Amino acid sequence: MATGSKTRENTSTVRLNVNLNEEAAAAIKQIADERDISVTEAIRRAISLFSYVDDETRKGRRLQTTDPDRTDVREIVLI
Repeated sequence: MATGSKTRENTSTVRLNVNLNEEAAAAIKQIADERDISVTEAIRRAISLFSYVDDETRKGRRLQTTDPDRTDVREIVLI
């Protein structure tokens, strides 16, 4: 469970402590490294993406990926 408290430097920022297993921590660090962003920014983007996907699926929309030619369409199902 995350705990939060506001930082002194910026009252609109909330500091959270989150426990991740090794696999999740390695994945988020790799994403940050590959995109040359901070781990914090990678987590912000992940949360933003999840929020968008969650909102869309709650509206009944479907999430799909396709190859460039659109010959291979795959649906992503979140549970």
